[in-house]
Amino acid sequence: MRILVVDPSETNRFYLKLVLEKNGYDVLLASNGLDAYQIFESEPVDLVISELTLPFMSAYDLVEKIKSNSSNQMIPVFILTNEVCSEAIQKALEVGADDFLQKPYSEQLFLAKILSLLRMKQLTTELYKSNQTISSLHKNLELEHRSAERIFEKFVHGPGKLVPGLETHIKPASIFNGDVFLSTVMPSGSVLVLLGDFTGHGLPAAIGAIPVAEVFYSMVRRGRTPSEVLSVINSKLEEILPTHIFFSCIMVKIQPDRKLVSIFNAGMQPIIQLNTQTRETEEYASSSPPLGILNTNEMSLDFLRVEVEPEDCFFLYTDGIVEVMDAKRKMFGLERLVHEISSHDNPTINDLVESAKLFSAEPLFEDDVTIIKLSMNEILSENKQKFLRSSNIEVKPSTQWRLTFDFCHKNIRVNGNPTEGIVDAIMVMQPLISFKEDLYLVISELYANAVEHGLLNLDSSIKDQPDGFSKFSELKNQRLSTLEDGKITICVKQVPKSQHSGEIEIRVSHSSFSESENDHQSVKQLMAEAKENAFSGRGLLLVKALCQSLTLDLDNATATAVFVWQQPEALNEA
Repeated sequence: MRILVVDPSETNRFYLKLVLEKNGYDVLLASNGLDAYQIFESEPVDLVISELTLPFMSAYDLVEKIKSNSSNQMIPVFILTNEVCSEAIQKALEVGADDFLQKPYSEQLFLAKILSLLRMKQLTTELYKSNQTISSLHKNLELEHRSAERIFEKFVHGPGKLVPGLETHIKPASIFNGDVFLSTVMPSGSVLVLLGDFTGHGLPAAIGAIPVAEVFYSMVRRGRTPSEVLSVINSKLEEILPTHIFFSCIMVKIQPDRKLVSIFNAGMQPIIQLNTQTRETEEYASSSPPLGILNTNEMSLDFLRVEVEPEDCFFLYTDGIVEVMDAKRKMFGLERLVHEISSHDNPTINDLVESAKLFSAEPLFEDDVTIIKLSMNEILSENKQKFLRSSNIEVKPSTQWRLTFDFCHKNIRVNGNPTEGIVDAIMVMQPLISFKEDLYLVISELYANAVEHGLLNLDSSIKDQPDGFSKFSELKNQRLSTLEDGKITICVKQVPKSQHSGEIEIRVSHSSFSESENDHQSVKQLMAEAKENAFSGRGLLLVKALCQSLTLDLDNATATAVFVWQQPEALNEA
C-alpha cells in the first residue's frame, strides 16, 4: 500500500515515514498542498495523510480536488492536526475528509485508523467492481431479453394471417407477455382466433405461449378442428406446466358463408357481443375450466354456436382491463366495461382503453392487458375464395376410392369417437383440407347418433331438461360401460364429378345381437327434427345442412349422408 504524507514540518514528515515504513507501507512525502496534488496526479496513491494547515494550497482545497478526481475509486484522506477548533475539523469532514486525529496521539491508535481506512477503501473498491459487473450483466441481460422478445413475438404472432375486421390492443406489464393472441384463416375458409391468459405475467407466464402457438398454427394448417387443437394444447400444457400455472383461453371460429360464430370459453372473462344498431349486448361466460389442469378426457370441449349478422361485433379481453384499480382500490369491473361498450354507436378498442386509463389511479396497468374486437361486417363481407386462397391449400385431382371401418362393442366402449382417424384416412385418399372440418362434423354426428340411439337406446329429449346435458352424459357413460354386444360399420366412398369436385357417400350402420322394438324406435328418433328451443336434434340438422342429402333406413338401421365438395375456381387456377 502506498501512502502520501503531506506536512509542512520536516520532523513530522520524517516521523510518519519511519512509523509507516516500519509497518510495511510505501511512503511519498510532500511539504505543501500544491506539491501533494501534483504527486497525487502522477503517482498511484492508496491513502493521503495531511496536516490541516498547509502552504500554497489549503487542506480543504486539497481534499476537494482529490475527491473530485477520484470518482471511480475511493482515496481516503486522513487529517492529522494540532487544531482544537471544532469548526475547522467539521469543515474538513464536510469537504470530504474521511477521518481525523488530533495531536498528540498514540502510535497504536494512529495505525489502527490507517488499517480501518485502508479496509474501507478495499471494501469500496470491491463494491464498485461488483456494481460494474452487475451493470454489465444487466445490460447484457436486457439485450438478451429484447432479442428473445423479438424472437418470441415473431414466433407467436408471425405465422398468423391478417384477418379483416380485427382490431387489437396488446400491452404487456413487463418485457414478456402472459397474454397470448393467435389468429389465422383455416383451410376451410373460416377465421379462427385464440385469446389466452397464463397465470401471472412476465417470462414464467410467457414460456407457455410458444407450445400453444406451435400447436395452434401447425394443427390448423393440417386441417384439424378447433376441438382437436384445444385437446392437444390442453394435453401439452398439462404435461409441461407446473401446478401453479394454467392457461385460461377463448377460441372463436367465424364461418362467414354461414354467418355462424362458434365460441369456447375456458376460465376467461365473458365474451361480449354487441349489436351496433340496437346497442344490445350479450355475454358468453366461461363453460370450462382453464387448460393445463384436467386431463383432456375429463374436459368438455364443446363450442357454443351463435348466428350473427353484419351489425354484430365481439369483444374478447383478458382480466387486466376489468381489474384496473382506481385510487380507492375499486375495480373497473365487467359492468362498467359493458356500459362503455354499449354507450357508443361503434366502440373502438381505444375508447375502452382511454376509459380504463381515466378510471385508473396508476399511469400504467399493473397486469397484461389485451383487448380484441371482431367486427362481423368486415369479416362476413369477405369473399370465401379470398379466405381459401390465403390458407395456401394444395389442390389434387379427384379420384375414386372406398374405405370401410368396423367397430365392435369393445372398440366402442374403450376408444371413444374414432372420427379423427377416419377423417385422416380420407385425407390420405383425397387431400380435402378445405373440407376436413365439415367431414369431421358429419362423421362425428352420425357415429354419435349410432352409438347413443342405436346401441345405447338413449332418449335425446333428456337434454330438454335444465340439467339435461349432464344427465344425458351420465346415462351414456353408464350404459357404455356395460355394453356387451353390438357393432358399428362406417363405409366412405368417393365418386369423382370432375377433376376438382367429388361426391362422398358416408354410410353409418349399427347392429346389435339383442335388438328389440326399443332399438327400432331409437332409429325412428333419428328422423325427428329438432323441436324449437330444444338441443337434442341439432346434430342431425347440422348434418343435413352440411350435406346434399341425408337418408335414414329404418329396416337396416343405416344413415347415409352424401357430401359434395368442389374447389373454388380461384384455387383451380392456382
